[in-house]
Amino acid sequence: MLFRSGISRRRRWAKRLGWALAAVFAPLVLAFLVLNSPIGKRWIADQIASYAPASGLRIDIGRIQGDIYREAILHDVVLSDPKGRFLTIPVVELNWRPLSWITRGLDIRHLAARRGRLERMPELLPGDPDKPILPDFDIRIDRFEIDNLTLVPGLATPDAQRVDLLAHADIRDGLVALEVEGTFGKTDKLELALHAEPDGDRFDLDLDYRAPAGGVVA
Repeated sequence: MLFRSGISRRRRWAKRLGWALAAVFAPLVLAFLVLNSPIGKRWIADQIASYAPASGLRIDIGRIQGDIYREAILHDVVLSDPKGRFLTIPVVELNWRPLSWITRGLDIRHLAARRGRLERMPELLPGDPDKPILPDFDIRIDRFEIDNLTLVPGLATPDAQRVDLLAHADIRDGLVALEVEGTFGKTDKLELALHAEPDGDRFDLDLDYRAPAGGVVA
């Protein structure tokens, strides 16, 4: 009888513990689900649009599609500076792991901007010159892609030009590892590998570029 009574007490405490854990985690689960709903995605887009950094950069997102915790597509992205819009991107593909922020910082597996249009160079407000160049968190971008970016006529050359670029970046512990390769217009090509510690005394650069006179880079 005493043995059965002990089992019953343990079961009751296990149930109570289960309900207590459910009461704690249920709001978190609900919040995650709501953020991934159409209403939650609209709220996220509104929060991004209302963010006002000291540089004056503003980002507006027309619509978010997909899973915000893994693979999402951002539609009708517009970047503006204090003078107005300078870049429009119809489609931005984002594959990331936002929950890794707690342990590993910003973790982006693939970020692609497709069919953008750069209307002018941005004119952002200067920041604090004494502020560290790198952020105080790690950044990992396995693949950053600019696909078919159009430079409007007059921005670099009299004619419209196309830019395609691939990059990889790993920023941690004050160190930067960056690899970039791209084409700018019909003639300009660029390959770059950078390993640096901006706030230390290290700057290793390997650069190979082709920029004929009259091209985009020149």
